[in-house]
Amino acid sequence: NLKDHLWTLFLHEKGLFKIPENLNEDVIYEGCNCANCHLTILPKGDVYACRRFESNIGNVFTENLYDIFLSEKMDSYRDYSKFEKCSSCELKRFCRGCPAVTYGYTGDYYGADPQCWKKIAV
Repeated sequence: NLKDHLWTLFLHEKGLFKIPENLNEDVIYEGCNCANCHLTILPKGDVYACRRFESNIGNVFTENLYDIFLSEKMDSYRDYSKFEKCSSCELKRFCRGCPAVTYGYTGDYYGADPQCWKKIAV
């Protein structure tokens, strides 16, 4: 199981993952799905963009889930141009590391993933 997002980087470096041609620039194909296609709902209705760090974006008992998913709070986690390191990486639509790990290490969701070894000018 190659669930960890950094496998994509490893396989790319080994020539076993090729970036497909004609990609839609607005589509996230793989990697971290925080705010992209999943969220977490806790028993008391609190909604989180990611279950791994403090990312409360609303509550389903007081707000419509559709509205929460399309909210500015959720959009703030979708702005991949803010990622310090990943925004300039050719693999950003397939990886993006783990923003929760980054947040845990640095306090900055958009910082460079400390697990990523790829050298990128930031």
